[in-house]
Amino acid sequence: MKNALAIFGFTVIVTLFYWYVGQQVPQKETYPPKTLEIRPDLNTAEMVEIGKEIVSGKGTCLSCHTMGQSGSLRFPDLGNIGAVAGTHKPGVSDVEYLAESIYDPNAFIVEGFLPGMPVIHKPPISLNDDEILCVIAYLQSLGGTPTVTMQTSHKFSGAAPPSQGAPAAAAAAGAAVSENLDGPGIFAKYGCMACHSVDSPAKMVGPSLYDVGKRLSKAEMYESILDPDAKITAGYPAGVMAATLKGGGFYEKVSSKDLNILVDYLVSLKGNK
Repeated sequence: MKNALAIFGFTVIVTLFYWYVGQQVPQKETYPPKTLEIRPDLNTAEMVEIGKEIVSGKGTCLSCHTMGQSGSLRFPDLGNIGAVAGTHKPGVSDVEYLAESIYDPNAFIVEGFLPGMPVIHKPPISLNDDEILCVIAYLQSLGGTPTVTMQTSHKFSGAAPPSQGAPAAAAAAGAAVSENLDGPGIFAKYGCMACHSVDSPAKMVGPSLYDVGKRLSKAEMYESILDPDAKITAGYPAGVMAATLKGGGFYEKVSSKDLNILVDYLVSLKGNK
């Protein structure tokens, strides 16, 4: 009888815990990134404005970079990048340096920082070449003078996939995909791979999740996402993951369904691939 009561009590506690977790996650529908119209006749000033919007939106750049603030996040502050981009690599112009930083971000690592920036012309961010040109124009404007036009070419031109077509069609496709994502898809959707590896024990900006299912229970996994500073992995600073998730709007965007799929996926990682 005592065992039955203990099991019943435990079941009630677990049920209440997951009910509480579900209530803490905002129940908001997640929409695909806003589609911007990038015309071939945009002038440089217009490109700068569009680039600024991409940096703070679809590009998710502010999840990892600050803009003129002390105490940057995972990657360098970009507040004066337009003034210094042409000085990092001898013989490499600011346009080529900024393009390389976006298309091949680990080719050159700024001293004091670790590799790990995602390649943003590939999924899940998937900026196209025109969007990246606008981002370069905006970055040039930060402390410098933007010079790129919609006709500017560089060695990476043509590397990104073309625009997906009409905004309505792209939005419909994005919505359809988001409803059917599995664990790896949710992991990619929220940019988790920018900081964590899942296919090897290699450390990135954040700890490897290769065998996290052996180390954390499902309840602990929820806690590590919803309250990242509750327990800090040895060797990593406090506050970084919390700031990143809040800065990227994770808590406003994630649904309880996505969170549940993500947690189930992570607890399945046992390091036995």
